[in-house]
Amino acid sequence: MSIHIAHLSDEEKELVKFSPLYVSALIAGADGDFSTDEKKRTFELVHVKTYSAKFGLKAIYQDLDETVEEDLRKLIAILPQDQEERNAWLVNKIAGLNPIFDKVSYTFAHNLYRSLREFAHYVANVDGGFWGIGSVKAVEEVYIKLDMLVEPTKKD
Repeated sequence: MSIHIAHLSDEEKELVKFSPLYVSALIAGADGDFSTDEKKRTFELVHVKTYSAKFGLKAIYQDLDETVEEDLRKLIAILPQDQEERNAWLVNKIAGLNPIFDKVSYTFAHNLYRSLREFAHYVANVDGGFWGIGSVKAVEEVYIKLDMLVEPTKKD
């Protein structure tokens, strides 16, 4: 686990660790269908970020990469079946990162915020479209910017 979150509670650490999966589930499942391609993209993104993530995030993605397929399967199994309930549950879960952003360094918080927004974008663009045009579904577009997250700002 990243030293940048060592001081957090176990629940907060778990939220940070699984946040990419919550984002993937929200974006991919926003239309009610979590496709095989969207799942594969999630696995690929987690793995790529074990090499490319910045400032403390690499360790989080490395931890997640070890069990990502099982963790995503478990997450999907516990999500509410109703699409609106599921989306609301995931939005609430992701929004839980906001108070955590204030408990960690600005650089770590900002990099996590940006990483999750990139994650949302890449998952949303996996299905359909002609040369990527129109590949983001309207229902995914509602969530792709992760408006439930407040962009971290430097503290004075």
